[in-house]
Amino acid sequence: MSRSRFARSGPEEWLFRSRRNLRAAEALLDSRFPHEAAFHAQQAAEMALKAYQMLLTGRYFHIHDLTMLAREVAAPPRILKMAAAVTPAYVGARYPDVGGDITRKSAESTVEAARRIVRWVRRQMG
Repeated sequence: MSRSRFARSGPEEWLFRSRRNLRAAEALLDSRFPHEAAFHAQQAAEMALKAYQMLLTGRYFHIHDLTMLAREVAAPPRILKMAAAVTPAYVGARYPDVGGDITRKSAESTVEAARRIVRWVRRQMG
């Protein structure tokens, strides 16, 4: 499997940063920066899933595959589907020659999926 690490900070801090990344993604989308919005949306979803994984296990996987992270926390199928949709933004938003162009419409979809993932995690964490 992937490398796992013990968390140096608690899951609440990770969830807090996840929510900040989501707000950054929304602001970047409003400012017409779709690549950057998609990247921050992916980071928001990743940090939220890792926060929940830390709450459950005290560790997190050092990976960027949101589908794998969602499986590890027993997320329902709708969250798995959104995780699969958001995962490509990690590479696609950072490297111009990988993953094609990120349009405003695709960035909006990525931000919305990340928002739903973060909301689901918040509910699970209580």
